[in-house]
Amino acid sequence: MTPAHTPLRQAEEIYRRVAFDTFAQDLKMGLNLGFCRTFAVPEIARVLTATGRMTRHTRARAKATGELMYGMFRHGLDGEEGERTVAALKRLHAPWVISDDAYRYVLACFDLAPMRWCAAYAWRAPTDTERDASHTLYLALAERMGIPDVPPDRREFEAWMEDFERAHFTFTPEAHALWGATRDLLAGRVPGVLGPLAGSAADCLLDDGLRRALGVPRPPAPVRAATHSALWLRAVVGRAHGRIRGRHRPTGMAMVQ
Repeated sequence: MTPAHTPLRQAEEIYRRVAFDTFAQDLKMGLNLGFCRTFAVPEIARVLTATGRMTRHTRARAKATGELMYGMFRHGLDGEEGERTVAALKRLHAPWVISDDAYRYVLACFDLAPMRWCAAYAWRAPTDTERDASHTLYLALAERMGIPDVPPDRREFEAWMEDFERAHFTFTPEAHALWGATRDLLAGRVPGVLGPLAGSAADCLLDDGLRRALGVPRPPAPVRAATHSALWLRAVVGRAHGRIRGRHRPTGMAMVQ
């Protein structure tokens, strides 16, 4: 059930602006990093590597996932387009035995991780209204997908996500392989000023718990400093553009297409 204070249609309109205008490229980066978080959960990593598509055809898988998600953002969950999106998601997952907790965690990664990225690195932080709109949208998706017991309050969902990660993040060879395949795409989207440091810069986007679960060494301090300085500068430039134009259309850094 969606929160009464944010009706679904209103939430979809707000999120549509977030996805296609206000945080266009930042939301894409946040969605991709959210997806990468799922690699650290052994159950999910096994499913993602089972067919080989994620490791051998990474770009095609990323594009297909992005088209599904952005179709949902553009058209909403109701109506023919929304029904087709939900049906496609169900078909995609039907061959696998996936626990409710794993489904909930994937939902949390798509709901919460992009907003965290925007809060840290976008031209401005998302408002509570925008965060609530995201949660309303994903609650509605959970209902249509048959995913039970998603906390209706986003702060409760954030706490659940943190508890789940502490209990389940574990290094596996599958997790390491998934990051190895995905890292190349992310490295091509970090700020261009980082040049040959792009691969290590992609590693800098991982928090310590996720990095350990993916088997990624901690990047050297100068690389971490250069990466975060480049992201900070990008945000400063974005704020200037936002003040001038009243909105921001950032460039660079996207994997979902």
